Amino acid sequence: MQVVHRIRLSVMMLLAAGLASCAGVPGSAVLHPVGGPVGVGKPVDVLVATTRMRSEADGREFTAERNRGVSYAAYTVSIPPNHVAGEIEWPTTLPSNPATNFVVTGSQSLDKAGFSRTAMRDMKGSGEVIVFVHGYNTSYQEAVFRAAQLKHDNGLPEAVIAFSWPSKASLVDYLTDREASTFSRDYLEKTLDDLARTPGVRHINIIAHSMGGWLTMETLRQAKLRGNSTFLPKLGEVLLASPDIDLYVFGTQLDVIGKRNPPIMVAISEDDQALGLSQWLAGDVPRVGNVSTADNKAEWQREIAHYGLQVINMSNAKSRDAVNHGKFVGLIPALNQMVRAEARGRGSLLSRTGLFTAGPSGNVLQMPLKVGEAIAR
Repeated sequence: MQVVHRIRLSVMMLLAAGLASCAGVPGSAVLHPVGGPVGVGKPVDVLVATTRMRSEADGREFTAERNRGVSYAAYTVSIPPNHVAGEIEWPTTLPSNPATNFVVTGSQSLDKAGFSRTAMRDMKGSGEVIVFVHGYNTSYQEAVFRAAQLKHDNGLPEAVIAFSWPSKASLVDYLTDREASTFSRDYLEKTLDDLARTPGVRHINIIAHSMGGWLTMETLRQAKLRGNSTFLPKLGEVLLASPDIDLYVFGTQLDVIGKRNPPIMVAISEDDQALGLSQWLAGDVPRVGNVSTADNKAEWQREIAHYGLQVINMSNAKSRDAVNHGKFVGLIPALNQMVRAEARGRGSLLSRTGLFTAGPSGNVLQMPLKVGEAIAR
């Protein structure tokens, strides 16, 4: 048995080495404000709610340890002139160069009241907030910069909040990350409730990636079971991007959450190698984010029809990462266009359920076929 265990561990380590996605991400000091020429980059404001423990050595930084409570912070991130959409231009040395790298030009620790006031300011009268829930193997600094990148590249007028749970940001800590995300359920619910109580907030939208999808669905499930949720009446769009959720557990979560309007969007890619590793670790049980729509016709047909889901197949879309786990970054512009078209009364895709297909560029969504026909293809 020890030999078998060593073999499985060796295979996992080899796979992990091949799936590395956080290589080159600097330490937390990259979030220390940097002075520089005014007007070099474009400033983007991002809020953070986190269940990470503050560093004892430097109260400005957050660690991968768990905190039984929510801490708040605000950052102004400067996006460099040479920025490529979908990318984060990390510095190779510190301090960062605002002409070529993502740079923090301002940061502030907040209490709950300050968090609400800043959210009100960042909404700029739109009444909309977007909560980004990151996935496994994600550092605090990557969560902050990814939220800034999403806001900048898509011209989002909403207040953008990164909910950062205490991921170890290490591929070999998958199981630890799983527990850390589950640990954060009550605190994500509290954050969403606090946002719902913030004056002027009309809709709370969620973008959840990978293991963040598990955390989000568990939070929605428990909020529905409580029966007195403050945020559920204000919950708007929910995008589960490459969700790292057991396919059959997903069904039980939906049994409680039920059909939503607007429908929950699920973005999948059958060539997602990171979720392939997750599936292997879980005893080869399919993950929602990489399940084949051809091999699991019955399951998808039931989930889409019964729960009114929007399933977006990104398998044909190009990926910016080697393991095809970050395709959602290229999908957001198309979804943003759909939201704006819906608001102007020029589109109805957001209210439709069924299976959609993202084209090679990731920003063209084909019209859905009838559910049965779409799944059979």
